[in-house]
Amino acid sequence: MASISTRLSVRSRNLFTNAIGARHDKTFNVTSDADRRIKTVKEASGSPALLIDASDYYTDTDITLFVFLKNGTSTNGKNLFILIGSQIIARIKPGEYLLLPWHVTSASADLKVYSNDATNGVKIEYFAAKMST
Repeated sequence: MASISTRLSVRSRNLFTNAIGARHDKTFNVTSDADRRIKTVKEASGSPALLIDASDYYTDTDITLFVFLKNGTSTNGKNLFILIGSQIIARIKPGEYLLLPWHVTSASADLKVYSNDATNGVKIEYFAAKMST
């Protein structure tokens, strides 16, 4: 069985009176039919681009996808906006990423994206894989 290992490290010496530090390691079992792509997003807010079609994964039962999205540009101000269905769930600034377990509960709640640069576009790198039990 395929798996994805993640490590989240949170540290700060000057945010609070006392320094904080935490590390969380987690391994997720996923199916081996992962989807990985790099795409330039030129679509604007009125017509977001389909990134992951929920009907490709949803059948008659809910499933969870392990999703990684990254804004691949380093140009300041070039943002990506992520939607599930019609709800904006995130803005990803240059060099930032989003990691989420997406609980797909409907075949019509697609994951979509648009950028604020319709002329040149913004590069997004992403992958998705079904999480297994």
